[in-house]
Amino acid sequence: MKWPILGTVYARLRPQSLRTRLLVAATAVLTAFFLITGVALESAFGDSARQAQQDKLEGIVYSLLAALGPSASGELTISTTMVPDARLKSAASSLQAALFNEDGVAVWRSVNFGDMSAPKMPGIDQWRFERIDDPDAFQMSYSFRWIDLADDPRRYNVVVMEDASSFRAQLRAYRRALWTWLAVCGIGLLGVQVLVLQWGLAPLRKLIVELRRIEMGEQQDIRAEYPDELKPLTQGLNAMIQNERNQQTRYRNALGDLAHSLKTPLAVVQGITEDADMPRTFRLTLGEQVQSMQQITGYQLRKAAAAGRRTLAEPVQIRPLCEKLVSALVKVYAEKNARFDLQIDPRLRLRAESGDLFELIGNLLDNAAKYGNGKVRLSVHHEGRTAVIEVADNGPGFPEDAEAMLERGVRADMKKPGQGIGLAAVYDLVRAYEGQLLLGTSDLGGAQVTVRLPG
Repeated sequence: MKWPILGTVYARLRPQSLRTRLLVAATAVLTAFFLITGVALESAFGDSARQAQQDKLEGIVYSLLAALGPSASGELTISTTMVPDARLKSAASSLQAALFNEDGVAVWRSVNFGDMSAPKMPGIDQWRFERIDDPDAFQMSYSFRWIDLADDPRRYNVVVMEDASSFRAQLRAYRRALWTWLAVCGIGLLGVQVLVLQWGLAPLRKLIVELRRIEMGEQQDIRAEYPDELKPLTQGLNAMIQNERNQQTRYRNALGDLAHSLKTPLAVVQGITEDADMPRTFRLTLGEQVQSMQQITGYQLRKAAAAGRRTLAEPVQIRPLCEKLVSALVKVYAEKNARFDLQIDPRLRLRAESGDLFELIGNLLDNAAKYGNGKVRLSVHHEGRTAVIEVADNGPGFPEDAEAMLERGVRADMKKPGQGIGLAAVYDLVRAYEGQLLLGTSDLGGAQVTVRLPG
């Protein structure tokens, strides 16, 4: 049960930036490398320093053995004048030594050797090197057998001790220098890694710049030279852009041909409805059906021509487009004295086909002016990466079953002329752009339509 939870946590915490991922990975690898290297070097230096301490004390033991000689009582002793190391003659020295007989009695000791009891004696001709805690010091012991002139073998133990403070200081100095230099090297290598990533990811940044230029309409395709690993990507993007443009052109040409083909037959039928010899009732019925056919055909043509969210579409400046629509609608609804309030930043751009925006906003404004009481407000803005279009009026508002109005042919007011396809056309366009259409009540007292399109 733990693994799915860990997978979820990783999915939430993992960085989305490729550069960040590489930096995090490089930092983790370098950190692990320097930690392992630092610990290994510190351990190796500690072992080396300990071995050096052992060799040094062993050398002092050998020098003391060379100074051995019998005393008047027949016991072995070390002549003070022949003590090899001057530190053994100083009371303030950190080096001390003693010679113990087999009974554990110190038959000779240096000036600064305390009243410490005899350490455990190693085997004959054996060495014992150890670090003791009280006092904190290194201790070297060597046991040997002495046979005097009376052929009386005796066993002795030479003990040399040195305070470990200098050893600790040496380790601290080495550790401080080691980790300082490792940190400096690590930071330096990370800096180099950042530069390498900057250089390595430069083609991707250049590709992003080119894609943005295509989105802005400043160029038609990807032109720069890229590394071999990116060539299949750039070639695929160019092919996709060109295919999409060709497809749009074919659609528009085919729809233009269809519109031209239908124009003449409908005009002929329209002419028939104006024949005075035809009964008036039949003429009115036929004329109404011809008008219906023209509106439905126009709607279906516009629906089929809706481009949807086109790849790398050039953003459209929205306010001039809305001002054109308002200018035309003011004339159409002059009798109602329609007033339009545009709340749009002049710099605002939406990434969509201008024809689709003209159709979408035009239908919304036309419905608001038609069913409202003369006041229409249009607001267009961005919320993050989402474009929000809001059209509000001061009319009677939507009925309770407002969602049914998104079906073609359904109108809020069946007394108004038209085929009731305005909101349905808007809904189709919004779905083509993978957006949302919301019907609600405005603060003006009437209806409000909110369209949310992905940026």
